Amino acid sequence: MAKYASPEFLDGGFTAFKANVNKVILLKAYSAGDSYATVNVTNNICEAGVDASDFNVTGADAAPRVMTFASGTSGMASAGSTQGVDDLHIAFVDTVNSKVYWVTDETTNQSVTASNDVNFPSLTYTSEQPT
Repeated sequence: MAKYASPEFLDGGFTAFKANVNKVILLKAYSAGDSYATVNVTNNICEAGVDASDFNVTGADAAPRVMTFASGTSGMASAGSTQGVDDLHIAFVDTVNSKVYWVTDETTNQSVTASNDVNFPSLTYTSEQPT
């Protein structure tokens, strides 16, 4: 269950993320540090375009900041199928600059068949206040 946040995301925060991420991808596998090519081509089983309006940032002063990816984004599985044994992940990428911004676990690891619709779930990324 590898997860990843890029230096561009960690350094630039939610503003940089929303300004640059333009695709969400369902991955059949992910290992920490996988290249953009591995994420975008090799392990890509479904993708959908996204833009800044798909992400909402909340959190009052002195509270954690939370970015939420809206549910309802969907795409058609196009790269074969999985059998429910793959360790699925969800990646957010910048296709203009070939950057992987954030990868997180997809917790159901359900079977996905080519040509079926895939609905991406709502996801959150929390930036905590210092302690």
